[in-house]
Amino acid sequence: MIVWIVIGVVFLIIEITAPAFFYMWFGIGAFVAAISAVWLGFLWQLSIFLVSSAVLLALTRPFARKIQRYEPSKKIHLEDIVGKEAIVIETIDNTAGKGIVKVNGDMWRAFSKDDSQVIEKGEKVKILKVEGAHLVVEKSEVEK
Repeated sequence: MIVWIVIGVVFLIIEITAPAFFYMWFGIGAFVAAISAVWLGFLWQLSIFLVSSAVLLALTRPFARKIQRYEPSKKIHLEDIVGKEAIVIETIDNTAGKGIVKVNGDMWRAFSKDDSQVIEKGEKVKILKVEGAHLVVEKSEVEK
């Protein structure tokens, strides 16, 4: 019984730290299995854990996606945004490791091409290249 409670708490902690609304159902399933541990053997407990988790997941996943405002991924051709202008949403400071820009309605993590340059929120920048999941930018000519 204690083991199921610990497993349930672990799943809930994972749910809190994970970006998806997914692990909570396994935590609840573990708590249901813990309750069944009073009367039933381990195989029944395991079955109850698996079935209750699967049922909760299946019944609530569409609702969870709706409240998360789930939007399917859209395809982005990275070469199409290179050279475009973006607006700084969060001040870009390479030394602090922060910076977010908005381009074509999408938010991107961004770094300045010059580590010593801080680009303030609200300024316009030009996208120089895409490196992994972030953009390398410089102040727009108009802003310089």
